[in-house]
This record gives sequence, C-alpha cells and structure tokens, in this order.
Amino acid sequence: MVVFLMVWRYATEGVRRKIAMRNISDSLIEEVLKNPHNVVEGKRGRLIAESEYIKTGLGNLLLRVVYEEGEGEKIVVTAYWTRPERYSGVRRT
Repeated sequence: MVVFLMVWRYATEGVRRKIAMRNISDSLIEEVLKNPHNVVEGKRGRLIAESEYIKTGLGNLLLRVVYEEGEGEKIVVTAYWTRPERYSGVRRT
C-alpha cells in the first residue's frame, strides 16, 4: 500500500498568523491543497487551489489557497474566503 504524504508549509510566520486570523485552520489548508475542487494559475507563477464550503450564516464561500511549488513541497503564500461568484469567470485548469 502506498501512502501519499502532503508536504506543505507557510512562507513565513506572518503568513500563518494572518491566515489564522481569518479563521482558516491548518487542517482546512491541507484539505484544499490535497483535494481542491479547482486549481487556477495566479500571478508570478503561483497556483491557487480552490474549494467551496457552506459557512453558517454566510452561505456558500470559496476558500482560495495561493501557493508556490518548490523542491517537493507547497509553500502557502496566503489563503482567504471569498464569494464564488467573484471568480466565476476565472479559467480553470
């Protein structure tokens, strides 16, 4: 049996703190990186993993995790909640 291990980290401690202030947990970041609904190309060669969630009192939200790939790991640059319709015209890969 082969087990796939996701290797990722935050770009800086400041990035980790900002994401935590947005009520986005490490486990949620990992879930989106492992199994995104979509991945789109971002700026400066970055990738954006996206997944939709239903949040109580807020309805449908899109979690976007912006990351860079490097030497066998994903380096998270930022993550944020947004409305899915804001990015409905974005080309999906």
